[in-house]
Amino acid sequence: MAGNNSLELEIHNLFQEGNTLETICGEVLSKYEKSDGVSPSEAEGVSHFLMTAGRIDLLFKFYLKCLKRNSLGVFPWGCLAEAVKTYKPELDEDLIDIIEFGLENQKNEESSHRSEILVNSIPVLHSKIHHLKKEFEVNTLQLKTKLMAQLNHNRLYQLSEQEEQTLYQLIKIFPSDLDVKLLHQAHLEKKADEILARVKNPRNASGQNLRRTFAEHNAETQDFIDRLSVLLLDLATRLLLQSPEQIYNLAILAMQFELYELSLELLNKAPVTISSEWLKAEMLLEAGRHLELLKHIEAIEKNPSANAETTYGAIYLKAQAYFGLGQKEIALRLLESLSDKVPNYRSTQALIHEWKFS
Repeated sequence: MAGNNSLELEIHNLFQEGNTLETICGEVLSKYEKSDGVSPSEAEGVSHFLMTAGRIDLLFKFYLKCLKRNSLGVFPWGCLAEAVKTYKPELDEDLIDIIEFGLENQKNEESSHRSEILVNSIPVLHSKIHHLKKEFEVNTLQLKTKLMAQLNHNRLYQLSEQEEQTLYQLIKIFPSDLDVKLLHQAHLEKKADEILARVKNPRNASGQNLRRTFAEHNAETQDFIDRLSVLLLDLATRLLLQSPEQIYNLAILAMQFELYELSLELLNKAPVTISSEWLKAEMLLEAGRHLELLKHIEAIEKNPSANAETTYGAIYLKAQAYFGLGQKEIALRLLESLSDKVPNYRSTQALIHEWKFS
């Protein structure tokens, strides 16, 4: 029952006690008709109950008594319209004028928002609902964008627990969203891969580089990769005009299959954001394009939004790029300086130990 759990519980208890519908209607009306102040949620609750019970006659009497006592804080115009609609499919113009006048003096009255017949009959109300829907869509998109950025940040800095928490926030708020479904699927596959890797090689169970690998790179595997690449590139071309921001998620999907070159190609089609720039840096590293990675990191560092975490990420990736280019001493110096400032940053300690003895 709309917005009034207390009334709903009261009616439920009366039914449980074996009272007839007529008796329950009488009990409810007796209580609220005598009240000096009926809240909007209570007025809506009584209205919905009496309409569901088919007692529109009692509902109109309830409204009249409340108006005489001046006990209604806000008159439920939407409920009145829906009650009248049970008698006639269209409202009289005079009644619409009265309701419109009433809404001008009760701008925060909400039951009218849920009355389709009023929304379609009163232009001002229709415009208001349209504006509220647009505002809700904008707020929803902003929330999704914020959570996606947080998810990518947590993933980039390998904050596994925070990444999972943010992902489940997205799933809870946007259960039917295609982007969120893809991210959830990729997350589940990643977890499965990590478990499988621990079973196959317990000594490497704590490693940070557990990734999907194809068991054998044969003709069948290559055919799958080729078809997947064509499919993702074709989808990216279509999304370019409709929802270019979704191309970013295709790049993440390609990354899950270790198709780093394809992921880079998709990222180059997507709108440039700070998250996409960091993901591109990771992909350049995975693809072994170390010189390009160094240039790309320099560009990221020049971004006005750069902060301490940007510096840490830049040093970490630069060190790996220099190591990939055979500049082991430079790579070690960079990584050791990072370890001094942030001892637990990603896998710095493990890499320093590995590089020193390689």
